[in-house]
Amino acid sequence: MKLITIPLFLLFLLLPFTVQTPVPIEGEPRHRLKFENQYVRLFDVLIPQGDETLYHTHKFDGVGIKLTDARIRDEALGGKPEDIEVKRGAVNFSRFPEPLTHKVGNVGGSPFRNIFVEILPSTGTPADAPPAAEVAGHTLVLENERVRITRLVLAPGQEAELHTHTLRGLGVAVSEGEIVIEAPRKKSEKLKFEPGKFMWHDGGIRHSLKNVGRTTFEAVDIELKQ
Repeated sequence: MKLITIPLFLLFLLLPFTVQTPVPIEGEPRHRLKFENQYVRLFDVLIPQGDETLYHTHKFDGVGIKLTDARIRDEALGGKPEDIEVKRGAVNFSRFPEPLTHKVGNVGGSPFRNIFVEILPSTGTPADAPPAAEVAGHTLVLENERVRITRLVLAPGQEAELHTHTLRGLGVAVSEGEIVIEAPRKKSEKLKFEPGKFMWHDGGIRHSLKNVGRTTFEAVDIELKQ
């Protein structure tokens, strides 16, 4: 029996390992497509503790907004894995001049959640973006030729005075909150937010925001220069 088992075991070692065929980002089950228009696609990425994505391919630049503290393992196809500590509220802009195929594993002690906003190619000319206005509660996170990203943090009772978003874009909540939105010639609107909730807005929107909840509210706004 041993004489039969050993050759079979050696044969198994010589067999080629099967490599998972990469899938497009929209075909990766942990990348949940929540919104799409002609400008962006928004994926709500959730990887439970000890789980990992399939190998998937990114073709377009995008913005990542981390909604949890986590420790992840990023491994490009054919490359070496890299462990990364991510912090809730962190924002990054990823460029993909060439398609990137990788997988991401959660090697930490809590779920990993990330909002990834993929910026689709534009056939138009970049928008003429005026300098960012100084508005209470808003801070500039990063700006390049494709996007302008600001962070909104409002303490309970704090208000961001009437201001204008000249560019179209997308707001993403990082925390829970209750916000009253007021716009000229419109009825005020009270909205409840939870982490990951998002709102698309066209260019030229003018409004004020007030935190009427009991906790600090945090959100990230992505304006598109296209």
